Amino acid sequence: MLIAHLTDSHVLAGGRKLADRFDTGANFDRLIASLAAQPVQPDLVVVSGDLGEDATAEEYAHVGEGLRRLGLPVLAVPGNHDKRAPMRAALPEMTGQTAQGHLCLARSDLPLAVIGLDTLVEGAPHGEICPDRLAWLDQALADCAGRDVLLFLHHPPITTGLQDMDGMGLLTGRDALAERVAAHGRVRAILCGHMHRAIIGSCGGADVLVAPSASHQIAFDLRAGSPYSFSDEPPQYMMHRIAPGGARVSHVVSV
Repeated sequence: MLIAHLTDSHVLAGGRKLADRFDTGANFDRLIASLAAQPVQPDLVVVSGDLGEDATAEEYAHVGEGLRRLGLPVLAVPGNHDKRAPMRAALPEMTGQTAQGHLCLARSDLPLAVIGLDTLVEGAPHGEICPDRLAWLDQALADCAGRDVLLFLHHPPITTGLQDMDGMGLLTGRDALAERVAAHGRVRAILCGHMHRAIIGSCGGADVLVAPSASHQIAFDLRAGSPYSFSDEPPQYMMHRIAPGGARVSHVVSV
């Protein structure tokens, strides 16, 4: 199964530039064109949050039009810049919703079971997995007992060393997630965003693969107390090839 992994497009409406520097809407369009031109098309596209910058209907309309143009199945979860109501309204076929209103989703009709977990705390940059979302995840994983699983969420359940970004990472529920991943035993990868860099780690025995931004990257800087800054690296996305039995190869594609 070939999976395209997009994240952190931060699309702004009306051609506005983020930080007066990045034309996020144009960058997203270029990335969609790059993906559409791939000679081997993915079986599935997952988008791990921060689709829009201000979570407006116009931003989600732009993102939705581009993703639908691919003609591929697309699944998406929110990031800290998203808002649930407008995202769900604009992208109903790409999102799920729990009884408590979280935009989690589970698909068992694919060669690889796919679970999307909402880590959004609306109005805050950090993420959490609250008791309601943990209970939902427990059931989703139980429904996938004995199957290979792909899990995706916005905030990575790891400490990356990029201290400013780690301070707004997954602050609640990380250990509980690791326990559930380990107990299931067949989570083949955890796909995330938020960090605007390609990063590899592990959680509960599963690989954590953080995709770079579909628009703009954050500079690599491990100094203590250093605020994050933007780099001049291009928009990027990842392609994950997962074979029967769980063997995986992942690629970073620059636009």
